Amino acid sequence: MEDIKSVTVTEFVATAAAYCQLLEQAGKLRTGELFGQLQQLLPQLYQKSALLHKPRYCYEEESARFVTEEDYARIHDAMQQKIGLVFGITHMSPGTGPSQFEVMSFGMAEGFTDVYESLKNFVKLYDVGIPQAMNDAVWLYHKGFEQNLGLKLIENMKSLHQMLYNKGSEGSRALQDDDFAQAG
Repeated sequence: MEDIKSVTVTEFVATAAAYCQLLEQAGKLRTGELFGQLQQLLPQLYQKSALLHKPRYCYEEESARFVTEEDYARIHDAMQQKIGLVFGITHMSPGTGPSQFEVMSFGMAEGFTDVYESLKNFVKLYDVGIPQAMNDAVWLYHKGFEQNLGLKLIENMKSLHQMLYNKGSEGSRALQDDDFAQAG
């Protein structure tokens, strides 16, 4: 079993927990503040994920999932609302053809929420404190990172970059210079 309490792993756990906490508080933050913090966290997550060593899997059965459908929907809706503010979208109504921005906001929210789900399941399993569970948390996360989560992190960074720096395009109403200031 790898050292599951190494500096590399504990730094990753802290960064993963910070991402989860940020998305859980998304509705309470200014839009620019949220996206500014995401802009800092996403590259850190990718870098720290790439540094993790993949240990051997300990348990034979699949580990517990901690993020419920309701948790996922709550985070997704909060993120879609924030992204929608940028593009000037209030909701996606059934029966109307989705515009490019509605599809983009839904996809971006889903990308951020997928990362949240993987990281939250990782953090909760790691926090169990049993060495085998902690080991398997790292193994499961690393497996997901190799298969698709690494690409999701990159796609989220790309989408966020375009949203933040393409202010001349349609949208970006919620990203004013003072929106990046800390809420007081």
